[in-house]
Amino acid sequence: MRGAIIKRSRKSWSLVVDQSRDERGRRRQKWVKFPVPRNVSQRDAHKQAEAKLAELLHQIDKGTFVDPSRTTLTDYMRDWHAKKVMPNRRPETCRVYRSMIEGHVAKSAVGALPLQKVRATDLEAFYAGLDLSAASAAVCHAVIRTALNKAVRDKLILINPAANGIERPRVSKDPSRGAREHCWSADEARAVLAAAREAGPQVHAFFTLALHTGARKSEFLGLTWANVNLDAGSVTIVQQLEPGERPVFAPTKTATVRTMPLHGDAITILRTHRKQQREMRLANGPAYQNSDLVFAKEHADLQTPQAALGQPCRALASRHFKHVTQAAGVRVIKFHGLRHTAATLMLAAGEAVHVVAERLGHAETSMTLKVYAHARQELQERAARRISEVLGAGR
Repeated sequence: MRGAIIKRSRKSWSLVVDQSRDERGRRRQKWVKFPVPRNVSQRDAHKQAEAKLAELLHQIDKGTFVDPSRTTLTDYMRDWHAKKVMPNRRPETCRVYRSMIEGHVAKSAVGALPLQKVRATDLEAFYAGLDLSAASAAVCHAVIRTALNKAVRDKLILINPAANGIERPRVSKDPSRGAREHCWSADEARAVLAAAREAGPQVHAFFTLALHTGARKSEFLGLTWANVNLDAGSVTIVQQLEPGERPVFAPTKTATVRTMPLHGDAITILRTHRKQQREMRLANGPAYQNSDLVFAKEHADLQTPQAALGQPCRALASRHFKHVTQAAGVRVIKFHGLRHTAATLMLAAGEAVHVVAERLGHAETSMTLKVYAHARQELQERAARRISEVLGAGR
């Protein structure tokens, strides 16, 4: 039997279709509800049911049958996040995905729609109403598209409404825009370091290391003293810190290890910070949760009941960053701008691009060239002046 029509009541019938057998050879059946249209005779209703049954059998044969479901887009994405994202992605990625689902999809009209009824126009209206930057809206779209790709593979929907052709959020095609807008000049960077010095040894060391190395925020926060060699004057980046009060480490973004030499004031400032931190640890005994972190919570950072000395000090990249920049009287930029500033100043000083790329931890030198195109222009102008001087020297 390929299919059958079963009358459950005068107004409700069921279409029963045979699908492929399971691993034990047992027949699998799918029951699909067929509501009888109003003001239609039982004979005509039976003909419509036969036509619908033939359509379902044809879809099964072609592999285009989609099982009807009342699961909403929000419910599906929550289930997808729990079963597919959480076991396979880093905690920070899981956090971002969940924030997009709970903070935006779940609060929207499209999130309440049944998964199988979501259309491209619904998603376009959703994107148009998002109160997010273009970059964040693009991340939200990517999360939805990835989840719905899985729904297509599982044959919960026939096509992905978030696939190509939809009017989706777009970001600037200029990869150097952020580096240009969130970058301090050398004078501004010096003013920030002067303000950081007044904020204490740890804050001073944090800003100094950020501007001297250009490492990522999570790499600073995950740095341990075991990977700092002040005698040799070097810092080795081997890991990054994951979200949470307790220190949980993961490989760097590119899963590589890099050692960066330090020079001059940077070494002296780190020595001062280490000395003060050791004194604090000894003075507080068991109350200090020592994880060997270079940048750990001090007394001023204990602003919640759960906070403890020695825990990762994420406030350095938020509250302390804000206070220092205000005290320095410089332009407001994102914390990631410290990385942009370090790279731009190194390139402006004439450092080779491949050296800067290695220091930043870029997997490809081409990435450095794209992001810091504004600094490359200055180098090109400098090269033009030098070749002009050389060629004109014999006149």
